[in-house]
Amino acid sequence: MKNRKLMAVILVLTVLALAACGNRVEETAAMDNIPDSETSTSDILVDSLEFLLSEDATKTDGEEQAPEEDAEQAPEGEEELTDETSEQKEVTIYYGNGASEMLSSEKAAMEQVTAEKLIEALLRHNIVSLGTKVNSFEEEDADGVKRLKLDLSKTFREYLKTMTQEGEKIIISSVAATFLEAYGAEEITITVEGKALETEHASYEEPIRLSSEIFVAPIAE
Repeated sequence: MKNRKLMAVILVLTVLALAACGNRVEETAAMDNIPDSETSTSDILVDSLEFLLSEDATKTDGEEQAPEEDAEQAPEGEEELTDETSEQKEVTIYYGNGASEMLSSEKAAMEQVTAEKLIEALLRHNIVSLGTKVNSFEEEDADGVKRLKLDLSKTFREYLKTMTQEGEKIIISSVAATFLEAYGAEEITITVEGKALETEHASYEEPIRLSSEIFVAPIAE
């Protein structure tokens, strides 16, 4: 397009030069032998400019009207991701409210239920202390009974040492009830650093069941 505009300018200058020469010729030549230079130069100028401009406009319109490439489409059978693609599971987190021996509870949604996620949820209610880690967690079925084995870091035992007997009872009950219900199990054994959990108030060598006397009953919703 730039080259065509340049050509148009050159053509205009050329035509104007020819027109000047034509005027001088008119002064010395007879009118019936020489064509009207003014009319000729005007016609040439108009025709040339109209031709160049119309050709440029046609090309410009063609470029603007060129069909756009179709938007890239997802492969057939591939669906867009939505919030519903990851199904969340609802679990119950048990905790003590500090004003009653009865356990309180709340619902929590998790994309994947893990021991670590449950401990994090219990941490928000001060059932475990900051820094309590899950060393290992196992599920097993024996004689039709589903059992859980939860091994925690020593921070959990140190935290229990700061509690009264009632406070310790609420903590153990909250951890056991939360895990047993989340995994649909009947028993859970809680150990610390691979060893049986022992405190100043109790020893937890035996598996804990929901029917155990350490649980605060009834559990309130």
